[in-house]
Amino acid sequence: MHLSSIFTEYGVDIKNTKLVRHPLNKTDIREVYERGMIEAYQNSQSKNIFDNCKYIAAFVGMAGTEALFIGMYEIIGVEYGEAVAQHMPQDYPYPDHFDNNHRYYDMRKMDVMADLVNKLVIDWGKGALAWFQWAENDKEVLSIASRNEIPFPGYEEVILTYTELSDIVNGDIRYQKWRDALSNVNGIYLICDTKRNKQYIGSTYNDIGILGRWGEYVKTLDGGDVGIKEHLKEYPGAHYDFQYTILRVLPKPISVNEATQVESLYKNKLCTRNEEYGLNRN
Repeated sequence: MHLSSIFTEYGVDIKNTKLVRHPLNKTDIREVYERGMIEAYQNSQSKNIFDNCKYIAAFVGMAGTEALFIGMYEIIGVEYGEAVAQHMPQDYPYPDHFDNNHRYYDMRKMDVMADLVNKLVIDWGKGALAWFQWAENDKEVLSIASRNEIPFPGYEEVILTYTELSDIVNGDIRYQKWRDALSNVNGIYLICDTKRNKQYIGSTYNDIGILGRWGEYVKTLDGGDVGIKEHLKEYPGAHYDFQYTILRVLPKPISVNEATQVESLYKNKLCTRNEEYGLNRN
């Protein structure tokens, strides 16, 4: 199967569409992608590469020459010079992407092919191929949906980045088995800042299990924990360096006292109340 057949099925105007592949092996692109700002990055360009097309089929680079579909976009208009900076999102990590030398393309994400977002994988092709091409340059479809399903490895093997945890909590279809597993148990968990050698231990004891508690970290970043809140105030954006693991599984019907007693034991074992490398404040 080829991408052109999918475009035809969904009624995509191939002659007026360009394909875009954002390579995640570049540090700045990976960071804006992990922060959920890839669309802002895509909209601001240093050259007029989108002046002669009406639609964009956007992908992000995966292993080798693979590319994962992230959406169809319609170009509504374009702005230049000083007007570009006003479109930069708050806390965008690379202000030079929105300087006066860029142009800002106003884009609207379309409903077309929405059911294939984060499911459709194509082969971009070998060799020095441009990161943007006309859609008439057909691509081989490698897989749809099934390839992206990520099996749950077991509680002892869980090691998650903040980005992966966000995908799980926000309903990424690839992680359905993870959501089921993490909502079925409580536990003692460890959060590590992998760049600054800081650790935090917590416990869960609610009806929605580990998933429910970890969802609070995705929503608020600090989960309401004083030590983590202080850490993020000192190091804004450090949550992107957090790693989430499970130290011990606890049964779903467990009392607060039982869970916190086990939690305290692990705090003592790993010395996470020590402010030199721990983030626990009690």
